[in-house]
Amino acid sequence: MKNASLFIYDISYLVTMDHEHRVLRNAWIWIEDGFIKELGTNEYPEALPENVYRLSGSGKILIPGLVNTHHHFYQNMARAYTPGNNLPLLPWLKHMNKLWKNFRENDLNLCTCLGLAELMLSGATTVVDHHYVFPEGAENMIDAQFDAASQMGVRFHAGRGSMNVKSDLISDWALQSEDAILEDTERLISKFHSDEKGCWQQIIIAPCAATSCSESLLRSSAEMAKKHRVGLHTHCGETVAENEFSLEHFSSRPLDYLLECGWDYNRAWLAHGIHFNNSELKALSKHGVGIAHCPNANMRLGSGICPVPKMLEQGIKVGIGVDGSASNDSGHILGELRQGLYLARVDGGAEAMSAIDALELGTWRSAELIGRDDIGRIAAGFCGDCALFPVYELYSNGCENAVDALLICHPRQVCDLIVGGNIRISNGNISSVDLDELMHSHRNRAEQIQNNLH
Repeated sequence: MKNASLFIYDISYLVTMDHEHRVLRNAWIWIEDGFIKELGTNEYPEALPENVYRLSGSGKILIPGLVNTHHHFYQNMARAYTPGNNLPLLPWLKHMNKLWKNFRENDLNLCTCLGLAELMLSGATTVVDHHYVFPEGAENMIDAQFDAASQMGVRFHAGRGSMNVKSDLISDWALQSEDAILEDTERLISKFHSDEKGCWQQIIIAPCAATSCSESLLRSSAEMAKKHRVGLHTHCGETVAENEFSLEHFSSRPLDYLLECGWDYNRAWLAHGIHFNNSELKALSKHGVGIAHCPNANMRLGSGICPVPKMLEQGIKVGIGVDGSASNDSGHILGELRQGLYLARVDGGAEAMSAIDALELGTWRSAELIGRDDIGRIAAGFCGDCALFPVYELYSNGCENAVDALLICHPRQVCDLIVGGNIRISNGNISSVDLDELMHSHRNRAEQIQNNLH
C-alpha cells in the first residue's frame, strides 16, 4: 500500500482526540508521505509544496479514522436470517453454523469487501476481522481477506481464527487439526505481518473460543503470539451460559481458564467481556488484557451490558467492535459508538459516558487495544488517517454542538475518508469498487449460501 501527500484546509471542526480533547475551528492538516506533518488554524505552513493535492474541509467535521477491533465479515451473508433472529447466542450459532460448508475463499473476499465498504462509509480506516471458519478445501481464506483489504485501501489486521473441538454447534467439516492451524498461522505471520510504524497489515492469533478449542491449542496460540509479539484474541465473558459451561468442563471460569493457558499477555484482548466479576476485572488490569466492546451484538442477542466505564476506571483497555454482521446485522461503526454511548447510560446514568468519551473508544483507545501507537489521534507523526463527516445533514440540522451531534444525532456517513494520505472516499463515493455491482454479487451469493446451494 502506498502513502500519499495531502493538504486539507478550511476544516470547520478538527477533532484532535488529544488528551485535552481540543477541537480546532477553521483548521488545516498537512499529510506528507502518509503521515501527519503539521496541523493548525492560522496561516498555512510556508514549506507547503504548491503542487500538493488539496481537499476542502469547509462544512465538515474531521476526526481520526475510526478503528474497529472485532468483526466476523463472513456473517454478512446471513443477515436477518429468520431461523436465528429471535434467539440467544448458542441457539443462534447452531442455526448459523449450518450455512458455511460450501463457503470458500472467493466468498470471504466478497464478504470482506462489502464489510469494509460499510465500515469505511461510516468512518473506519483500520479494521480487525476474526475469521475462524475454514471448511475442508478452503486453505487460503486469510490471503483472500488481505486481497480485499488491499483493493479497498484500508489498514487490515487479520485474526487467524481456529476451531478444533467438535460440539453440538460445530460439525467435523469446520474443524482443523492443531498442527494445520499453527502451520498456517506461522505462514501468515511470515507472509503478511509487519509491526513497523504506519504498517498496513498485521496478523492476530485468534482461536474462536475456549468452548471450541482444545487446551493445547489455546496454550500453543498464546506461546506463538508471545514468540512473535503479535496480537492474541478470542471471545470471552459473553454469556452466562459460557461461564456455566466452563465451570462444568474446565472447573474454572472462562477468564481463569485462559490465564491458566498462558493468556496473561498485554497484546491479548477479548471480545464482549460482559460477565466478569470484580476479581476478574482486577486480573484484566493486572495483565494488560483488553476488551472489544460490541454493544449492538450484545443487545441483539440479549447477552448483557459490558461495564465499560467501570473497566476504564480500573485501567482496562477497551475499544469498539462492530462484531459480525449477522449478530449486529450491519456494520456502521459510528452507529456502534452511538449505541455504546447510550448503553453505558442505561447502565450507569446520563453522566456515565459523554460523546467525546464514546469517540475515544473508537479512536485512540481502540488503537491502544490492538497494540498501535501510530493511529487514533490527529497529531504530528501519526498516520494520515481521518474521516470527514458533513456538519449538517437532515438528522443533525440545527445542532448547537456539531461534534457531540456526531454521536447524539442519527449516525451519518462520511463525505471523505483518508487513509495514509490517500483519498479512499470522496463526496460519499468509494473510489476502489463499484458498490452497486458489489452489492449485487454479494446478494446473489448470500441467497445461495442461505439455501445451502453450491
